Amino acid sequence: MGNNNGGMFRKKAMERISSPEQLTDYLKVTTPGIWFILTAVILLLGGLIAWAAMGRLETKVSAKALVSDGQALLTPAEASSVPLKAGMEVVIANKRYITSNEVEDVYGRSMLSAEVALPDGNYDAQIVTESVHPISFLVESR
Repeated sequence: MGNNNGGMFRKKAMERISSPEQLTDYLKVTTPGIWFILTAVILLLGGLIAWAAMGRLETKVSAKALVSDGQALLTPAEASSVPLKAGMEVVIANKRYITSNEVEDVYGRSMLSAEVALPDGNYDAQIVTESVHPISFLVESR
């Protein structure tokens, strides 16, 4: 048997694998393009994880705000299945405020009141009914 490989491998391949002159050459595993793609993927994943941990997803209800003497009276534009209560966050003129109490109008509709630093007038507003961090969808146990 000895050195006879039975014709399983080509002679040229056997010579290439047994020559010691190529043992000191470096093996080229990746190209700069692969490193660029890997870096881009890692940066995208890092940004996604940072957003998921620090960002917020909010559920909002449209409302009308009547501001008078630094007090805003908020009336939801449509009926909401979420009950309104004091302590909810509202957005009026791109500024965020916290509601101080819940009141009812003469028709029995729920309204919220908040102290604001805006001139008197009518404003479009949004009432934040729910706010969650996206990461909670991954770590939340059901």
